[in-house]
Amino acid sequence: MSFEAILYESSEAFSPASPESVDMSPQSLRHAVETARVWVDEGRIVGAVMLVVRRNRILLHEAVGWSDRERQIPMKTDTIFMMRSMTKPLLGTAILMLKEEGRLTLQDMVCEYLPAFDNERSRAITIYQLLTHTSGITGSIVENNGARHASLREAVDEVGQRGPEHPPGTRYEYSDPGSSTLGAVVAEISGMPVEDFIRTRILEPLGMGDSFLDFKLQPGDPRAERVAASYCRENGESGAWAKTWDNTQPEKVPFFRASGGLFATGIDYAKFLSCMLDGGRFGERRLLSEETVGFATSPGLVSKEYGLQWQVFGENVFGHGGFQGTLSWVDKANDLIGLYLTQSESTGNATRPEFKKLVESAIVNSAS
Repeated sequence: MSFEAILYESSEAFSPASPESVDMSPQSLRHAVETARVWVDEGRIVGAVMLVVRRNRILLHEAVGWSDRERQIPMKTDTIFMMRSMTKPLLGTAILMLKEEGRLTLQDMVCEYLPAFDNERSRAITIYQLLTHTSGITGSIVENNGARHASLREAVDEVGQRGPEHPPGTRYEYSDPGSSTLGAVVAEISGMPVEDFIRTRILEPLGMGDSFLDFKLQPGDPRAERVAASYCRENGESGAWAKTWDNTQPEKVPFFRASGGLFATGIDYAKFLSCMLDGGRFGERRLLSEETVGFATSPGLVSKEYGLQWQVFGENVFGHGGFQGTLSWVDKANDLIGLYLTQSESTGNATRPEFKKLVESAIVNSAS
């Protein structure tokens, strides 16, 4: 599929509609946007893009604040965000696609694919445990916002040699290196880098032409200029926002981590969410069976708040957040998709759950 065709298909993904036509309160949605404007004015965020889709109709798609405050670039609805851990659901989908093709099982030992795990410490770790963050693997493959390794496989081999901190399968502990290990498994089984698998098997089939999996774009790629700057607090939670990265710089980690690394617009990510909402199908394309999607987006055996690389927010509600300030969710019972995207990282920033509650309060006719 050509890049131009992908962009065209992306623009045709959803049609706009009035909130009233799909049983949503326009006043409540407008209040959500105005609240986000206040958050910018108060300095709680630098900027945000908000997107709400119900019954395949766009009810809200607006931007507030700044994409790059220092360069006075306003946030726009086509701004591209560093999605960080919102990459994980795509990674989990890649693993489950390989499962449905009969190329792995979830109970397979990781050491069957990655020899570095074939030792007394790591031999018992399974694919399922990596998917559900119950492998016992802790730590990070990134140090001081930089990389200790030259490649994903090199980093993951060290993870396997180091081994888990806790006995595999005994407790939930969110694990970026565990997810990175899944990326190495995808690469080993498919015979291609995990980023190429996700691009050709997920992004391109869904027409996600404004999405890419690291910042190594070809010279002149117009998408680079639309990537938002990243901010964090200086001197703790009460400090001012300081820019930590912008699109004039290379990424600090020189390889696709698999646990993170996706860049995307709100509309593009909504297409992926729409596919999961519709049981693994998007238009004429099917990525996964409905049964597999249901399994992946349900609570795991150990944690009631996490499935297979998906956060579970409640009954029939799933999605994922990202460290940089992003949040996505799917409410199956109400046929609703929500995204709230910032690049203002702060552990004390509660605007993401607040925005989600504002959207939920706008539902006039609940199907649940």
